[in-house]
Amino acid sequence: MRYNRSRSSDENFWVSYADLMAGLLFVFILLIGAIVVKYVYVQTDLKNQKQQLQLSEAELTQKKRDFVRLSSDMSETNSALQIAQELLSVKENNLEEANAKLQLTDKEIENLKKLLLESELSRDEVKGELVASQMELGTTTNTIKLKEGELALLSAKLLESTASHQKLVEDLNITKARIKNLTGIRIKVVQELKDKLGKKINIDPNSGAIRLPSAVLFAVGSYEIKPEAKKQLKETLEPYFAVLLGDKNIKDNIDRIIIEGHTDSDGSYMNNLDLSQKRALSVMTFIYSWDEKRNPLLQTYLSANGRSYSDRIFKNGVEDKEASRRIEIKFSLSNKKAIEEIETFLKRKE
Repeated sequence: MRYNRSRSSDENFWVSYADLMAGLLFVFILLIGAIVVKYVYVQTDLKNQKQQLQLSEAELTQKKRDFVRLSSDMSETNSALQIAQELLSVKENNLEEANAKLQLTDKEIENLKKLLLESELSRDEVKGELVASQMELGTTTNTIKLKEGELALLSAKLLESTASHQKLVEDLNITKARIKNLTGIRIKVVQELKDKLGKKINIDPNSGAIRLPSAVLFAVGSYEIKPEAKKQLKETLEPYFAVLLGDKNIKDNIDRIIIEGHTDSDGSYMNNLDLSQKRALSVMTFIYSWDEKRNPLLQTYLSANGRSYSDRIFKNGVEDKEASRRIEIKFSLSNKKAIEEIETFLKRKE
């Protein structure tokens, strides 16, 4: 038992000793590594400093060369300046000689003054005569220019009046043609609707719109189409859409086909707006159910909206509630903008 304890103690000693040596070895390795890193950094720093010194020496050498070249240039400049000063001295001497030659005696100067005075007097007399002549000529020229200006102004006004009259005539002819064309299209569409629908339903002779009483289509407060009314509604609307969308000449001039729901003034505006919108949408949904192949065409032209009681019908100043509760189907021409332009033009010319 004592032998085992002794053996265990020895083993622990050597393990501790091995750990100590390993730690010392690790510390030694770290020191070596730090020394190596420090050495590399020092070498790199010395190398950079050496390069900077080399650059500084190169710059110093270049500065010396520049200084030598500048000194040489200054020597040349001084030589050129000395030569220029000598030439200037020669020029000054020549100028003094020329001034001496130009000097006149007092008598010669007095004679020249008299001649100059006489010349100025003669010139003033001639100048006065010339000014008087110019004034007379200017008056005559101004009179001629005034007459010419009046004549040009009258001529310009005459041309402007003629051009304005010609433009007015052209605009009037264009307006007449547009009105005739637009009126002819709407009249043709309304006439076609009358021929197709006959006397089954009234058509507005001016707009071509049709009115369907709500009492025939819907129960009170409801937006579901009555089953017994669907057949009659289809018989009425099918020929109406056939005229508007079946004839290419008419279809090309149609902008929109609108289904509008209208109510009377009983109840609030918002409740009636909701009801009128739902009724218009019910009619539109019913039209879409006829033939799915035609739906893309209907999507291009057909729309539905509710008007609540914003467009009631009055008779003798009193609201006709039964007539106000209705579904209206109307169309607009694609050249509506052209009509507005024509109306604006006509108002401007009044």
